[in-house]
Amino acid sequence: MDGLSRSSTARRVRARATRAALVAVIAAIGLLASPGTALAVGEVTPVLDCVRKNTDGTYTAVLGYTNRATVPITLPVGSRNRVAPSSQDGRQPTTFQPGTQRGAFTITLTSTEYTRSGNYWTIDGKLAYIGQVLAPNAATCPASTELPEEGNGTGPAIGLAAAGVVGAVLVQRANRRARAAAESRGDA
Repeated sequence: MDGLSRSSTARRVRARATRAALVAVIAAIGLLASPGTALAVGEVTPVLDCVRKNTDGTYTAVLGYTNRATVPITLPVGSRNRVAPSSQDGRQPTTFQPGTQRGAFTITLTSTEYTRSGNYWTIDGKLAYIGQVLAPNAATCPASTELPEEGNGTGPAIGLAAAGVVGAVLVQRANRRARAAAESRGDA
């Protein structure tokens, strides 16, 4: 009976150590993968770089920003980092590197959207207006303007989080199989 108790205790200790190691690895990856966060209200200003009229009648606005802080600032999509119309919200960056960054992302508006008011990117209450009504003198993008890639830079973080979840499931499955094998041998 003493051998059974020791083997069961050893399994529990190993399982706890495995879980603790997995949590530590996931936390370390999360810390390394996520950019620095600073709470500096008013340090980032959105900028409308230029607008391009497309052959299909839509308009593509190229937007950038200026971060006056000396560290990256992270502002998730939400009330402090929003694009209107709402159909375009979520495409904007959430991490703002120091300095001026041109062409951070683009949004494409229909002709109707472009000619109405209410199109903007707001960061901490600072607005970059987009469209004919509120930004009638916006610079026209030269034909040679290379548009930025889509996305807001969260792809690697999402991939690491998914890998952590898959890893946790695999560790749990391996532990279950080891327990089942031990029980079938009579080690339980």
